[in-house]
Amino acid sequence: MSDFRAVVIADSTGIGGSSRNGPSHGLHQTFDQHPDVDLVALSDPSEDNRSRWIAESGATTGYSDYEKMLATENPDIAVIAIHNYNQARLETFLATVQSGVRGIVIEKPVAAQPAHADQMMAAADAAGTQVVVAHRGRENPSIREVKRRADSGEWGPLIQIKAHGKGDHRCGVVDALVLGTHELNTMQFFADANPISCWGTVLINGSPAKRSDAAEDQVYGAGLMAGDRVFAEYTFPNGIIGSYESMPVGTGDHSGEWLGCDLYFQNAVVTTRAKPNAQIHVFPEGSVFAQPEVGSWEPLLPEDWTPPSSDPAATYWAEWKGSESTAASNRSIGAELVRCLSENVTPIFASSLTDAASTVDLIVGPQRSHLEGKRLDLPLHTRGNPWEA
Repeated sequence: MSDFRAVVIADSTGIGGSSRNGPSHGLHQTFDQHPDVDLVALSDPSEDNRSRWIAESGATTGYSDYEKMLATENPDIAVIAIHNYNQARLETFLATVQSGVRGIVIEKPVAAQPAHADQMMAAADAAGTQVVVAHRGRENPSIREVKRRADSGEWGPLIQIKAHGKGDHRCGVVDALVLGTHELNTMQFFADANPISCWGTVLINGSPAKRSDAAEDQVYGAGLMAGDRVFAEYTFPNGIIGSYESMPVGTGDHSGEWLGCDLYFQNAVVTTRAKPNAQIHVFPEGSVFAQPEVGSWEPLLPEDWTPPSSDPAATYWAEWKGSESTAASNRSIGAELVRCLSENVTPIFASSLTDAASTVDLIVGPQRSHLEGKRLDLPLHTRGNPWEA
């Protein structure tokens, strides 16, 4: 018998529906290879999708109603594989915590506004529920290898971190919410801190965005939003400067390779792009020069090293290097939750709820800064949707 009983909560009928590779980028398969977890059930209101995802995940039972599933199955772990960020998703999280589960895996971002993240934090803390969030970054052994080398001083002190979204058809505030969240969370990981202030600029059709421009997000259910260009700056307490931008990049054909976090050390620039498989390159100067005599980019290849056996992701390392990097990422995130539940520790090999909740401030803060016309302290004092009057 496995040590943990798990269920998956999906909803392909709501706003956002299903995503690539099934619900929430394949999160229904988070535990399909874990020897200590038995996936006992999956819920989705759609009978067709439910049947397909049960077959893909290896779940033994299907439900149309997640609350009935939680009450009947009494699981230890729940995977909330829903990638919309509305009130219903918040209520699903709160109901799942209240059901008594010990651990939760949930799609990123954890919420679209800090007020929702606050409610989730309060509920999980009160119940003692461990939560890991499916950010692509710190769960990746390659990213942690870059962090190890950075901490060793190999490239000198970290001066600046430049993050950017995909710059595709979702350019602007939507890009910041659903894709920039990965890179902002990674920025916090490398900075070893949360920023203490931020400012931002949001444009729409070349002009400063106003609250009167905002419309309801029909794709992700994030509420009122406006802006097709975003630029943000963050000040960290250790002197590191961070920035995030979502601007159009070419035709969008290489948006996955553009999505990333670039680390400017005093003596090198290290790019971390295209997560979850992570394309990493090192330039041997603290800024990028066109002169050939300065040096050239060198890749940091996964083939050059192997994560230690103590790393929860080590089991899936071969998959990280192939075409199944998203599946490997999901399984590694799930393995970290199992480790935390087994050892009664907090997550370090994946984004915790605390990490993810603070990332929401980094997403929303620059938008509120733009609307209020001033630099803002972080965490934000006003916690709701900045586009609501």
